[in-house]
Amino acid sequence: MNKHLYLILITLTSSGLFGCDPPYESDPKNIFQGQLPQYKTYSLNNRSIHFAEIGRDNAGVVIFIHGTPGSWHAFAHYLADTDLSQSLKMIAVDRPGFGKSDYGKLVPSLSEQASLLLPLLESYDPGCGVILVGHSLGAPVAVRMAMDFPEKVSALILIAPSLDPDLEAPKWFNRLAELGAISWLVPSELMYANQEVMVLQDELTQMLPLWDLLDLPIIVIQGNKDNLVDPANADFAEQKIRTKLKVVRVDHGGHFILWKQPELIKSELVELVETQNKSIKDRKNCNEKTLIGFTIH
Repeated sequence: MNKHLYLILITLTSSGLFGCDPPYESDPKNIFQGQLPQYKTYSLNNRSIHFAEIGRDNAGVVIFIHGTPGSWHAFAHYLADTDLSQSLKMIAVDRPGFGKSDYGKLVPSLSEQASLLLPLLESYDPGCGVILVGHSLGAPVAVRMAMDFPEKVSALILIAPSLDPDLEAPKWFNRLAELGAISWLVPSELMYANQEVMVLQDELTQMLPLWDLLDLPIIVIQGNKDNLVDPANADFAEQKIRTKLKVVRVDHGGHFILWKQPELIKSELVELVETQNKSIKDRKNCNEKTLIGFTIH
């Protein structure tokens, strides 16, 4: 191998600058001490969407959305948390093109991803909306779902989110990775992540007129030492979200606070759920669920 190409490859793959979440790994069932998640899929528009589900029926619903690359495994430790699973219904999905959701068959459009994940909202919405938790590139997917289907989403938790189009322009290494001489050297999961990053700025730009439509509680958790997603994305959230916004800035937190500081994430989630429960006057009606238009198996 040409030594210059080798040095470029080492720089790209070791820096972690392509994406945000670890690639799909073996089943992490060993971390579940009691109840194991159920694995389910549904089909929509000739696509297969895979997800893991655990927790109580007739309870508040939380759907976790991973970054890029990655899979539902990014949230496995949250699903394995017995405090959460005994109180909530939790779902962690493989985004289109990742994990077991047609791996490699990407859907770079955030609006199309939102539409492909709509069946989860339709199936699990207890009548008063679900909470969406998105990490990194999973955060704008969650935001887009709230923009497009506001009646189905009750709140958002955005962790190290990519939100500001001015901050998400492709970097030199993203463009370099697209070159034929380089692309065939890069692991597939990183190339898929890079393809999403290359179009992210345009996707976020399309969302700019829609921010004023949001009217729901939103929590942004941002590490001030994040080297992958600019911490100024939290500033963007403060500028765009006029009401019901809480920004948690973690002084020494990096991009991976999702895994390094899980108790912080859990604490914010529990507080949000408790606040929402107090605001629901008729819990019985809220818990009436209806399957709409597709089959989960």
